[in-house]
Amino acid sequence: MKLLKKTLVAASLAVLLVIGTITAGFISPAWADTLKQFPVFSSVFEHTENAGLKLAAEKGLATSPNLSVTHDGVTLSITEVLYDGTRLAIGFERAGVMDERVMAEITNFYTHEFDQSTKGLLGLPVVTLPSGEPVSAGSSSTGGVYGQSNMILLELNELRNTAALGDEFKVNIRVPVAQIADPFEFQVTVNKVEGRIINLKPDQGASIGSFHYKVKSLDITPVTMRLIITSEGEVPVSAEQTGEYAPTSVFYELVDDLGNVTNSQMGYAKAKAVQHPILDNSYNIFPKVPKTITVRPYTFTLDSELNLLKDVNGERIKTYYKELETTIVIP
Repeated sequence: MKLLKKTLVAASLAVLLVIGTITAGFISPAWADTLKQFPVFSSVFEHTENAGLKLAAEKGLATSPNLSVTHDGVTLSITEVLYDGTRLAIGFERAGVMDERVMAEITNFYTHEFDQSTKGLLGLPVVTLPSGEPVSAGSSSTGGVYGQSNMILLELNELRNTAALGDEFKVNIRVPVAQIADPFEFQVTVNKVEGRIINLKPDQGASIGSFHYKVKSLDITPVTMRLIITSEGEVPVSAEQTGEYAPTSVFYELVDDLGNVTNSQMGYAKAKAVQHPILDNSYNIFPKVPKTITVRPYTFTLDSELNLLKDVNGERIKTYYKELETTIVIP
């Protein structure tokens, strides 16, 4: 017991000594080396513009593996991971590099080659299963976080074959870094987020002219909505989209029973009336699980030079098709 008390007192004095040293504005080289061994992890998710990831950070839905790897004076950490059955998001934080840029310019997206001229800039992360098979996704994005020079966010959206993954699985993550020979490698255990998950197969839609679409599935998780739509026929054209103008492909806006609106992050093709037989898109969630969700199709308008028409506020002009709306009841 006396030994325990002495140990606690010694530990307390050590903590007070550290606090006093920092307060005095001086850290000895020995203490600096000691403190470097205890990285302070930030939340990447709370700094993003993604409402679902912000919510995950606020509610503690993400897991925090707190893993770090250091090579040649550069440290890369995985701060948090989120998986909800439809999206896998991973936050990274870099240290040891005095550069506001965090991502290198990717020179070849097929081979993942990137600019090596500046030490410490990151290439594209690669996420694989223990078998070496890549985690399959409909879309992915990797980029810096606005206002945070040392953070990046990786998102794999519209994940495929998730039933085979289960609620817990491991992934290997490999991140190449400019002018550092060894890649930064991690193994992370991924856990499916807890909470209500709704999986619907509405198989309902609407038609106008030769164009017809159906909502094949709608998934609602605590942080993401995922909509899969099939369609066929020619993209509808309004009276304002004739002559030198033409519609884009059809987009689908979601509106809940309280009037809240959310859109997918899908971009537009610089081509007229592009038809997509299958769309698999992710959406930000509504403030709460709605009673109904109305799917509201629309198009943008292209001029003869394939520029989008915009209003006086610089917003893209949307053409809605009331006849194509369909409302899904959420049980």
